[in-house]
Amino acid sequence: MSADGASPAPGPGPGGRLDAPGRIVALDIGSKRIGVAACDPHRVVSRSVGVVAADPIDRALQRIAAIVREEEAVLVLVGYPLTLRGEVGPQAQRIESVVEQLRGVLPVPIELYDERLTSSEAKRILGEQGPVTRVDRKRGVVDQLAARLLLDDYLQEQR
Repeated sequence: MSADGASPAPGPGPGGRLDAPGRIVALDIGSKRIGVAACDPHRVVSRSVGVVAADPIDRALQRIAAIVREEEAVLVLVGYPLTLRGEVGPQAQRIESVVEQLRGVLPVPIELYDERLTSSEAKRILGEQGPVTRVDRKRGVVDQLAARLLLDDYLQEQR
């Protein structure tokens, strides 16, 4: 399969992975905020894109679709919060519901990716730089970093 990074790829290759380079947008979906990160077309460097309010969901879906277009993404990676035992729990079921809605508005493939402990890791990293304040949480600092960690982990696995 080919993708030029400027247009959406027709779909994933064998095993559900995209074979050609192109930007990936990663989402860390929380109950209040959705952290967003993206990588360059060669999938070397990731960066935080921002945060989207999770409610109302229709507005969140529209904003995510706009970001995917702006980034010219070929894949959307969504953090999948399995339990520590690797099972689907209530949070993962909620994410599955949001992903079904995303499939209705996004022209690119969506892949669920195990995100166990990414939010905890983001809080740990930020905590090393000083206490995570209420203002930080409201600005979505933790959510953005969690999305970026998710994307970095995925990119590392693909190498």
